[in-house]
Amino acid sequence: MRVTIKRLRRWIAGTAGLLLVVVIGFFFYGRYRFRRIEKDLPGRLGFNIQQTASGFTFSQASGGHTVFTLKAAKQIQLKSGHVLLHDVDITMYGPPGSGRADRIFGSDFEYDQNSEVATSQGEVNIELSGINGSSPAASEGSNTIRVRTHGLTFAQKTGEADSSQAVEFQLPRAAGTSVGAHYNSKTGVLVLDSQVAITTSSNGKSAVIHAAHATLLRATMQADLTGDSIQYQTEDGSSDRATVYFRKDGTTEKIDARGHVHMTTDTGATVQSAAAVIQMDAKSQPTQADMAGGVQFASTRGNETMHGSAIEGTLQFAALSAGGGKSQTELRHAEFRRDVLFTEAIAGLARDPRGRAEKHLQAQKLDVDLATAPGAHQTEARQAIAEGSPVVTMQQMPSKGPAQTTRISGDRLVALLGEGNVLRQLDGSGHTRIVDESTDGSRDTSQGDLLHTTFVQQAPSAQHAAQVAASAAHAVNRPGKTPPAAAAAKTQTTLETATQDGNVVLTETPAKKPGAGTQPATLTGWAQHAEYHAADQVLHLSGSPRISDGQTIQMAGDLIDYHRDTQDAAASGNVRATYRQAPEPQGAPAGQHPPPAVGFGSGNQPVHVIAERAALHHASNQSDFYGTERDPARLWQDADSLRAPVIEIDRNKNVLRAWGEGAVADPVVEANFTSAMGAKHQQSLAGIHSQTLVYSDKDRVADFRGAVTMVQADGAVHADDELVYLKPAAPGGKAPGAAGNPAKTSPASSTQTASSPRRTAQAGNSQGGNSQIDHLIATGHVVLTQPGRKGEGAKLVYTADDGQYVLTGTPQAPPHLWDSVHGTTTGTALLFNSQDDSVEVSGGKSSAVTDTRAPK
Repeated sequence: MRVTIKRLRRWIAGTAGLLLVVVIGFFFYGRYRFRRIEKDLPGRLGFNIQQTASGFTFSQASGGHTVFTLKAAKQIQLKSGHVLLHDVDITMYGPPGSGRADRIFGSDFEYDQNSEVATSQGEVNIELSGINGSSPAASEGSNTIRVRTHGLTFAQKTGEADSSQAVEFQLPRAAGTSVGAHYNSKTGVLVLDSQVAITTSSNGKSAVIHAAHATLLRATMQADLTGDSIQYQTEDGSSDRATVYFRKDGTTEKIDARGHVHMTTDTGATVQSAAAVIQMDAKSQPTQADMAGGVQFASTRGNETMHGSAIEGTLQFAALSAGGGKSQTELRHAEFRRDVLFTEAIAGLARDPRGRAEKHLQAQKLDVDLATAPGAHQTEARQAIAEGSPVVTMQQMPSKGPAQTTRISGDRLVALLGEGNVLRQLDGSGHTRIVDESTDGSRDTSQGDLLHTTFVQQAPSAQHAAQVAASAAHAVNRPGKTPPAAAAAKTQTTLETATQDGNVVLTETPAKKPGAGTQPATLTGWAQHAEYHAADQVLHLSGSPRISDGQTIQMAGDLIDYHRDTQDAAASGNVRATYRQAPEPQGAPAGQHPPPAVGFGSGNQPVHVIAERAALHHASNQSDFYGTERDPARLWQDADSLRAPVIEIDRNKNVLRAWGEGAVADPVVEANFTSAMGAKHQQSLAGIHSQTLVYSDKDRVADFRGAVTMVQADGAVHADDELVYLKPAAPGGKAPGAAGNPAKTSPASSTQTASSPRRTAQAGNSQGGNSQIDHLIATGHVVLTQPGRKGEGAKLVYTADDGQYVLTGTPQAPPHLWDSVHGTTTGTALLFNSQDDSVEVSGGKSSAVTDTRAPK
């Protein structure tokens, strides 16, 4: 709300000016003159009087200075002891050098010598010189105070003057009336009995002040108004009672209003409180206003409405330079305390003229700094500080569909505003939190120690702009009438950037799909620094960042970028990731299971990856991990592992791929599988090198291509390509925690596991959940080497159950074997038995079968 304290100032200034002039000009100065009359005039009537043709004149002097002069056209002494004076004119002079002279004059006065009471028989006029000392005669208007009444009585013994009739007075810039008045010259108390009305002016426009009753006290320099109110054009204010305190020089020091304090501005805005205390400067301009007992305000401007409340508040004013030597103040700071609540509603969104928006603020304390708007005579907020668990809620409610809600909270919030009270920046400290609930039902949250946000304005829609133009035309054609639509095209405030620091935690929960039995998993991110840019919808995380999709994957790195529009993520620097099997959803129909976490041989146990950088693609459910030839990406599951410059995980197809970037001919892919090889079928690792790898966890097949080498305990196999078939994963071979909810596993523990492959492999061996090679097929330039012998051919088939290698060739190039005992042997097929180290040669020109054993 644009604060209309200027109107409050006019109210204060008008009231203060009236009371100042009345009390100081009339009652303070008049009291001195009346007391001289009560002491001197009654006792001297009929004595020491010089009769003249035109009446008589009486003067009293003290120390060579004339105190007062009384002139009357006629004196009549009645037998009743009363004295009648006609056409009386009394001039009372101020102290020497003051140049002040006041007058009391009337047509008829009657003085009762017995009761010592003087009563006017007709109209009585009083003219009091102004504060600057100019006399009524010398200055026709400047600061002269004029009072007129009837039936005035003055009691000499009590020093009291009374009138039950109408009282009129004129001030330099005001005039007033009342019905009935009572003045005690000894105590300095003046009472205006009823129907008090004062008319003054502000900026050339009249203001009317009313009061049911008024009391002016000289001793304490204060004035009490009961049932007071003020009307200034379309503005008004009132209270049950107001007390005005004056300084010795007559300027207003303080105004204390109590009971139903109310003000309505020319814009229709209202302010109410149970009590208000207003401090004034030496020029009777407000410097501070304290409101208590419940403060409420409401306003409506065009398509905007605002209302708010607080238990108490303070307004502070500063001097404003005004032309013509005038002194004014304007509101510069506002403070509201205890149970602060502000609500702003706007009809018509920037791109939806039928929609509406609302903003709410809740806090225990709100401080607002204000400034004068450029090129305008209105004050606008420039900074607002909210404390005491403040919460800012912003809602966008389109004409169709659900609302979008954003809540920002913290221990302390600081908002910076631009021209038109437009939000530009919002900062928070201490337990800051942002909650965004979208129209589709999704929910995002962000929390941290510190918050910094910036905002931009969105242009209005063409339809809304047309409505504004029509509203302006309506106002031109019918001046003075309120247009039916907004007076200006309102822009929509939208988030530009958001930054959080210190213990940042972010969550993103997708909308629940129609018919789904459970709520979708929540993506969670952790970091020490988070930065969001609305232009590209990218969230940048740094400071030990890590993310979890709430089901199957957790990832950490030095930097993580999360794209909120696509839900893609990119990580760089010391990347660590862990994949787990998603939990079975409760109440899911039979046969419907969550997408599997990719495996690499060891069934449902966690898969860990470390790399230099990574890219996670949400739409394709695919993850790419990148390293270099010198420092490749690494993946392992239990004792099975993989190293390659590039590792790709396709979770939809449950396929894993590995290769080297660019035209790489070297075997940069290195995989290790567990297998029961050798004479005693002991567990051992089979290491395989190749240029590329495609592994299907569904089919349990690893396809190695390009310069393949498999090394195991009893020998090595070299080939162009090699297919490794794994046995089905053993039931129940899940690592601890894999069957539970991944959300219950801390990111820190997952990160530690990912950074310790050797420890993980050892743990996997002890659990017995690692894979077993079922059989393999090597093709193209196959070379089998074992201690003491070497075989070559076109194809090699190995079966783990019998530990047998079968080496074959082509008719043109049959397989051959060389060993240290028999030399070279060839045939249609060569059978190597790893259990007894025997070799059988089948086929050939003689179709003989040879049993060859090579010593180890």
